[in-house]
Amino acid sequence: MKAEKYYFEYTDSEICYPEDYFTDQMNYADLTEIGVYEAIPERIKGVFWCKVECFCGDDSRDTCGKQCRQYSPRNGKSGCCKHYTTKMYTHGNRVILRLK
Repeated sequence: MKAEKYYFEYTDSEICYPEDYFTDQMNYADLTEIGVYEAIPERIKGVFWCKVECFCGDDSRDTCGKQCRQYSPRNGKSGCCKHYTTKMYTHGNRVILRLK
């Protein structure tokens, strides 16, 4: 299975999105292409990202766990939440996405 690529809209964007997000934007704005920035995966020791809350925090279980309303364990019972990731993204080269 091929990993999904992500892109930043601007050089100062903090959140990146999959290509489908930009395809929807192009369709809505009646565009055939859009310039975006590649999102390059990186890991930063001691930091995590919550995919559903769009929250970056220190890698302690005090800020991520059962106290979160969005908590959903990966195995369906307990443990690490499916929204938790230690993968972060940094800005890469500018690329042009085109409608297919």
